[in-house]
Amino acid sequence: MKNVYLALILFFACICHARATHIVGGEFELRYKGVRSDYTLTLNLYFDEINGDPGAEDPVVQAAIFSKRTNQLIDVYTLSKVSQQQVSYTNPVCTDTRLRTRQIKYGTDLFLNPATYRDPEGYYVVWERCCRNRVITNIVEPGSAGNSFYMEFPAVVAADGQSFLNSSPNFVVPKGDYACVNTPFVFDFGATDPDGDELRYSLVTPISGHSSRNFPNPSALNPPLYRPAPYPSVLWAEGISLSNVIPGPVPLRANPQTGQLTFTPNKLGLYVFSVRCEEFRAGRKIGEVRRDFQLMVIDCPVNQGPAVRMKVPNQPGYYLESQLITITDPNQRCLDLLITDVNRQENVKLTVRPLNFGADLATVAPAGGVIQGPGDTLRAKICLSTCVESPGPYWVEIIATDAGCPAPKSDTLRVQFNVPVLANATPDIVTSLAGNAGFVRDGEMLNFAVTGVDPDKDQIAIEAAGRGFKLEDLGMSFAGGTGTGTLTAPFAWKPNCDRVRSGVAYVVDFYVVDKRCPNSTKRDVVTVRLEFQERENGQPEVSTDLAGNAAGIKPGQTIRFNVLGTDADKDPITVRAVGRGFDMAAAGMQFESGKTGIGRLTAPFAWSPDCATLEALGNYYVIDFILQDNRCAANRADTVTVTIDLTDYEAVPGVFEPYNVFTPDGDAINPAFMMPNLPPDNCKDQFQRIEVYNRWGKVVFQSTRRDFAWTGEGYPVGIYYYLIKYRNSVYKGSVSLLR
Repeated sequence: MKNVYLALILFFACICHARATHIVGGEFELRYKGVRSDYTLTLNLYFDEINGDPGAEDPVVQAAIFSKRTNQLIDVYTLSKVSQQQVSYTNPVCTDTRLRTRQIKYGTDLFLNPATYRDPEGYYVVWERCCRNRVITNIVEPGSAGNSFYMEFPAVVAADGQSFLNSSPNFVVPKGDYACVNTPFVFDFGATDPDGDELRYSLVTPISGHSSRNFPNPSALNPPLYRPAPYPSVLWAEGISLSNVIPGPVPLRANPQTGQLTFTPNKLGLYVFSVRCEEFRAGRKIGEVRRDFQLMVIDCPVNQGPAVRMKVPNQPGYYLESQLITITDPNQRCLDLLITDVNRQENVKLTVRPLNFGADLATVAPAGGVIQGPGDTLRAKICLSTCVESPGPYWVEIIATDAGCPAPKSDTLRVQFNVPVLANATPDIVTSLAGNAGFVRDGEMLNFAVTGVDPDKDQIAIEAAGRGFKLEDLGMSFAGGTGTGTLTAPFAWKPNCDRVRSGVAYVVDFYVVDKRCPNSTKRDVVTVRLEFQERENGQPEVSTDLAGNAAGIKPGQTIRFNVLGTDADKDPITVRAVGRGFDMAAAGMQFESGKTGIGRLTAPFAWSPDCATLEALGNYYVIDFILQDNRCAANRADTVTVTIDLTDYEAVPGVFEPYNVFTPDGDAINPAFMMPNLPPDNCKDQFQRIEVYNRWGKVVFQSTRRDFAWTGEGYPVGIYYYLIKYRNSVYKGSVSLLR
């Protein structure tokens, strides 16, 4: 009976999979991850959403790796579905409802063990799956033809025993375009190689393999079936061969260097083909990837393309390419363009291509628009920049490109013309600083204005640069900016006391640049010399109220003192603290660094370290308290240094002498068992608990308090045993209970 059920299951599985036509094509990709021998194996599968059976979409792919030399099965890897996307058209407007393709990516990470993958003849990975589209034109029984996705890759160990690192070629994602009968067609089908290896392309007959309508996915059988090479090829239809896979006056061809496909078809249909991309390093073939794909040839509507014309100033008719136009008005440097297209609702883009001058000297506006159809005209202007430095003649091409289907078409008009050269005066720059020299004292600010003027009222920009220094480093600020004709910008200098020096001349150059032309050399410069002059300054003083500026402290204690700052000149002062070799905040020290005052300040310091601080940071701490005034003098700061010694409590000196007898008889003499002389706690050892046992080992008393007291109430006279537990020590003994 079991055999009957199995037969029925296989029968219905065959009926289901017999309709599973879906494969457009695809290819494997092996990418080195940059670590050891780790790789990512990917299968890019192209699924036909129009003619394909949705039930044929596989959740996983079983990829088998074989040795090329022995055809022995080496490994099988499960590739899971990782992503999917629609294959787009070059021009989305040209979408055809008969053609819609989806890319499904399957992948997994794998480790190619150097001990296994070292055969110099290399390896191949394959996955067999049926079936192709039933409407394919150029092969026999396409709905029953399988597909073998196939890739070869080299050993991961070279002949000299060193690692051989390699990633396979990576094909570009193809477009979902169609070709038009009796029309030349170009299709980008190239690949890139992450390692820079040489790639060579050729057309090959697609592989059919061993899958079939009855067994569409051999790797999904139980047990799975993995067959080595060689693999059967598809059968070409009558009149079709590798030399005319897509028939026509120009049959399908693959550029050996780029992989670009070209052909001119003369028959409608859906055509399958395969491109082999071989990978060479140092002249030796190391691998190959095969990609199957299909292209549809349809009867397309005719796209007539746009037409671009130009009006000649002060002349009837339109410009002829043999003419030389001379523009006489220096302020009128534009020519009128008229663009037409017989197609309705056609989107047209305009571009200019200068032939004997810079691309930035000619513009077209607007850059495109929609033409409604016959009788409608898109109007635009082409203008030559005022930056031209000679009258010409200038050659330029105006290109109008439509978005027609199946492929855009364009028209090009080549124009030759002369234009007058406009005079361009050099701008001028000045400052409001008398004699372009000045000084500033500490605590003051120097201000002046910088003005740029252009006689032609062109757009100008002003900027500044210090000679050998950055303005902001010295406390100088200058925003500069742009304007038209005249521009004024403020300069300010409040000296940065940490960087300026008295008596040193700081030279700043201010520039004005004419922005009429992008690469203009029209500019002017003015130079100013600036000095900082130091005033007399009484040095501020800093101290603490900590005796001797040194202290010792133990974990759990707190040290407090005040930092005192004074300045005889009553200048603004600021105090900060710096720990030598440690972070004060991380150590838990409390101090307001940056506290300010006028002539006087008090800043409190507090620290309560614990054992964790001692263990993490150690015993000795040196802190510098630095007081500064706001002058730029050499004696503007003072420092006081405080040292703090953090030490642990002393360890237990030898063995202590606990009580050995107690008499709870009501006379107040030895009424309880106590140990007032327990060893003190320190960071290395701390009291945890005491336990008292009777002679049978039963606990009769326990406590976690150092000041414990056991009265023995309810227990008979006799000898009892105690255990005192510290974190790292244990003390044992006995005590007698008497009454």
